[in-house]
Amino acid sequence: MPLEEGSIEQATLEGKYLITRAGKMIWTTIITNQKPIIIARETLNSFCFRFEKLYKQELKNLYTEFNGDISIFQRTSLYKVSVDMIVNDEFYLQHTLPYKLGSTKGKDISSKTKKILQLAKDIAHKNKGLILLGTLFTEASHILNFDNVEIAVLIYNLVENEILMPIPLEDIKKK
Repeated sequence: MPLEEGSIEQATLEGKYLITRAGKMIWTTIITNQKPIIIARETLNSFCFRFEKLYKQELKNLYTEFNGDISIFQRTSLYKVSVDMIVNDEFYLQHTLPYKLGSTKGKDISSKTKKILQLAKDIAHKNKGLILLGTLFTEASHILNFDNVEIAVLIYNLVENEILMPIPLEDIKKK
């Protein structure tokens, strides 16, 4: 475990990788199946700093005023977002959700983007309208003669332009 505020330690446990950061009031750990890359450490640092800054009062009073009730971190208000929203923002977890195709009307699409989009349509057709970005990336890297960074940027642009749209978790659960 890291001892000083802001320090990060890595470890392995039963085939899993752990990255732990010591904050001012909390320790936060990411557990993953793959060896962590440097951006994971940076993201963990950013998450911890943002979480502690936003929930400073709640963390100080967690075991007194709030009686250990961690549901306070799930609430959203005019001034605060839930911990789930912070996690999604910092770790881009929304990109692991299934996506669906949105409209391309009125959007300027390059020829390379059209090739990625066609692959997305093929994947959606095979999977009842669902597209996983990881699958799209893998397919594109195998089929197209594009650099991996370029593929990632093209997919990101499709998401940013709402041509690929995440399906809300609640909708997935309903299905």
